[in-house]
Amino acid sequence: MRRQIHAGLLLPAEKLPAERQLSDRFGISRVTLREALRVLETDEYITVRRGAQGGAFVADEDRLCELARRRMLRAPAKTMRVVEFLTVNQMAAARLACMRRGPAEMKRMREAVAMMHAARTAPHRKQAEALFLLALGDATQNPLLARAIEDGLAELFLPYDTPSTSEAGTVALVNFERLLAALNAEGVGEAEAAMADLHGLLWDTVRRLGRAAA
Repeated sequence: MRRQIHAGLLLPAEKLPAERQLSDRFGISRVTLREALRVLETDEYITVRRGAQGGAFVADEDRLCELARRRMLRAPAKTMRVVEFLTVNQMAAARLACMRRGPAEMKRMREAVAMMHAARTAPHRKQAEALFLLALGDATQNPLLARAIEDGLAELFLPYDTPSTSEAGTVALVNFERLLAALNAEGVGEAEAAMADLHGLLWDTVRRLGRAAA
């Protein structure tokens, strides 16, 4: 769950499934799950509410941003290394996916782009982008490369950026659309160019957030 929060797959203040569902999903006992939830609560990633409307909830947006800023401050060089790792693997994935993508992965990426268009908050945009990139990894038909992208997204825990109506969000959406079109047309060169532009935006964001957190 920590990895899913870092990657943006779980939204701020989102209610987590019931204990039984979570224990079945992760293949662990409810005792082990409760201990894991206790650790996440102690680390401020989730809050646990009691009562009829209670349950475990992801921390709110402000708290997650604060956790991400602390993480960047503690190890700024690590953040840069994670971006290097992620961008290298995403570029390789873009090339391979042009030749290997199947209908299922293309459908997932189209749905993710539709989610980007509908996103009205930074967390929703981040979630949609993560879903696109995970589908891109799967489109390579290489489980090791797909896992590398998943690991990179889970390690790159950044504060939520500006709203999806911002110029950066608009430019990112255009480049995701370019990448989707290139994958559909099996255009390796255009896919690489679109991915390179997305990586330029990511580096700009990381540097700006790093300066703001310092």
